[in-house]
Amino acid sequence: MKKIINKFKEIIDQILPLSFSLLCFGIVFQLILGAPVLGWDVVGNISQAIGKLGQNTFIGVAALLFFYTMIIKDKKL
Repeated sequence: MKKIINKFKEIIDQILPLSFSLLCFGIVFQLILGAPVLGWDVVGNISQAIGKLGQNTFIGVAALLFFYTMIIKDKKL
C-alpha cells in the first residue's frame, strides 16, 4: 500500500508543475490577446470559481500553500 501511495505522490509531483505552467501560459496569453485561448477562457473560469466560492481569501490561501510547497521542494533538491 505504501508503494502505491508513493507512486501516486510521484505522479502528482510531476503533474502539478506542468499544469501550473500551462495555467500561467493561458492567463498571460489571454491577457495579451484579450480573447480565450483555443476556446479556453482561463480568466473567466478563475473569476467564475472565485464567485462560486464567495471568498477571495480561499483562493489566495490555496495559492500561497502551492507556492510554499514548490519552494520547500526546491530547497530539498
